[in-house]
Amino acid sequence: MSIDSYVVRLESVINSSLVVSSYNITIDRKTNDIAFVSGTIEFRDGTTLDFKEFIENKESDTEKYKYAYNYRTHSSVIFRYDNSPDPRAKKLETFPYHKHLKNDEIVESQEIDLLDVLKEIEGTYFVKEGI
Repeated sequence: MSIDSYVVRLESVINSSLVVSSYNITIDRKTNDIAFVSGTIEFRDGTTLDFKEFIENKESDTEKYKYAYNYRTHSSVIFRYDNSPDPRAKKLETFPYHKHLKNDEIVESQEIDLLDVLKEIEGTYFVKEGI
């Protein structure tokens, strides 16, 4: 999948969410096959998801080397998923994949993507609204 196709897929995932009010995506191409994709998604309740992915176009797919999905309200983190080699996460069986919680706790996480994060936000933080 090309980087352009990957970004179109990201936009499709974002546009399919009923709780997104606006978003922007930036693509910083390092080469034709490598890019840093980042963006901000604003939700109807005023919360924000900042995301970044370092991706490479491979023959049959796009590989994601680094990612971070930071869900917040103003400057307060609600949660963050990432795969950085955080020394505090080394004890986790899923290292380097982990999730930072509001109380500064770090818990196990599988590799995750934007669709998974949006589903979690919709199902956990908007379920009371009855989307």
